[in-house]
Amino acid sequence: MTTRAPHIVILGAGLIGLSCADALIRGGARVTVLETQARPLHGASFANSGMIHPSQACRWVGAMNDPEVDAAVHELAIRSRGLLIGRMGDLGLKSMRSRPAGCFQIFETEDLADHAQSRLIARGIMTERRGPESNTFNRPSLFFPEDRSGDALAYGQALARVIEGQGGVIRTGVSRPILGRDVDGVITVAVEGRPIEADHVVVACGSQTAEALKPVGLDVPIQSIRGWAVDFDKPESVKLPIQPVMDAATRSALTPFEDWFRLSGTWGEESEGLLLSRWSEIMPDVMSICTEVRQIWSGERPVSAEGRPFIGPTQIPNLWINAGHGHMGWTLCAGSGDLMAEMILEGRVETRFAHQNSAH
Repeated sequence: MTTRAPHIVILGAGLIGLSCADALIRGGARVTVLETQARPLHGASFANSGMIHPSQACRWVGAMNDPEVDAAVHELAIRSRGLLIGRMGDLGLKSMRSRPAGCFQIFETEDLADHAQSRLIARGIMTERRGPESNTFNRPSLFFPEDRSGDALAYGQALARVIEGQGGVIRTGVSRPILGRDVDGVITVAVEGRPIEADHVVVACGSQTAEALKPVGLDVPIQSIRGWAVDFDKPESVKLPIQPVMDAATRSALTPFEDWFRLSGTWGEESEGLLLSRWSEIMPDVMSICTEVRQIWSGERPVSAEGRPFIGPTQIPNLWINAGHGHMGWTLCAGSGDLMAEMILEGRVETRFAHQNSAH
């Protein structure tokens, strides 16, 4: 007798939702992804900074996390980085997989760089102290040799094609799915009043996750923090670093791609002004000749109040959450998807990413 493959509905077709779908399909499940935007990857995944950086697995603002929390996120980031590199090969993204390893982080003073390195070493994160050099615009810096980079949008688009090629369904432009509970308290989901049969529902819709869970009485502390990205064609007359460069002062970064580069980041700014003015200060020779903007984008990062993502079951039977990744969405997506699949299909228990009131 054959066992019917479970049907899993995923809310959200960003990097996290698609990674969940990919892992679940590979585990034998049937998957439907529901997305309110006109196409996948149109939220925070659209103009990602491009850095796969386990080195940044910590809370960016507010009080420092418990070291055990940061250690759990870093462990997941390391796992996810390996999965991402492998999946790039599977998806035919050979040039992305072969990009130069490592990311830099620049600081205003030598003391700030030394202090940051001490904290990172204490957490077991590999880092190299670098002095001022051309790759860091002559500023003190740290180099993270185990970090990587790649075009998150290109990866996500390739992943979406594979998901559909393997029988997964991605429905875009749908009205907001409404969660409910049946007479037995089990989760239900409907679009425009029409119920969708589901054995499990995964809410992975980024900054909309908290709102999506309200109809079933769940209060998940995920807030939206705006970030910015501005793309430029690479100038021919000025050489850019070949690896991403993060600016510690503004939580922003320069990421070079084949024939263009992206400036991205900042935290809760209302415009791209701070991003552009800061990088005009860091690399005036580049910015003075990059007058043609290729694209400006702004989006909401889903940031959990606990400084870590929520990945796991809720107290409502068959309802799961995978959200709140903040600035680590690209880095954590593959690992988060695999972990979710292990929980749903294999019964794995992992409490380090549970919301405090979300255990079955």
